[in-house]
Amino acid sequence: MKTLLLFVVVCLAVAYSQELQPCAPPPLWEARVSMFDPEKNFSLRARLSYDSTNRRVRRIEEVNLLEQRDFYDVLYLHNTEPGTEYRLNLKSKDCEKRELTEPWRPFEVPPNSTFLGEAYIGTGAMPGAGVLTELWSNTFEDGARYFGIYTVEGCLPIQEEYFSNRTGLVSTIFFDVTGGISDPNVFIPPSECLSP
Repeated sequence: MKTLLLFVVVCLAVAYSQELQPCAPPPLWEARVSMFDPEKNFSLRARLSYDSTNRRVRRIEEVNLLEQRDFYDVLYLHNTEPGTEYRLNLKSKDCEKRELTEPWRPFEVPPNSTFLGEAYIGTGAMPGAGVLTELWSNTFEDGARYFGIYTVEGCLPIQEEYFSNRTGLVSTIFFDVTGGISDPNVFIPPSECLSP
């Protein structure tokens, strides 16, 4: 009987210890992104630079909203208190500097997310013809919902969807992701935003 009880305890310990934990993406990377909200007839394409260590994001954006197209250079600095956003309109050269009201939300699988499984983008049946990914979801205390797809190898973001009553559905697709930051000055505000 003691042997059976010991066996059950060991099996439970092994099963519990194998609970899959979310991977950790690289702290510095760049990508092209596409975001869209079909309800608001909104889409955005951008070149994104991301620094999770210093909580900084830079996007060079093409925004399409209700048949109108604009271009922006946007820098989000969450590493100051309060955080600061610099938004330069690339057509008019007007710059807005404002306090960030949203907290830092890193591009990563949130803690306490549920692992939904693995899936190939492309195929796993032919070598080099697919990318193995992990699928994750989460429902937050305020009712907001998250869904994310990350590569198994390297933990690179592929897609994130976030829904809340305040934002609606925001879907982001990442492509051409590269590790590191190609220009170390990318997180310096545009000169147009620094002039008095």
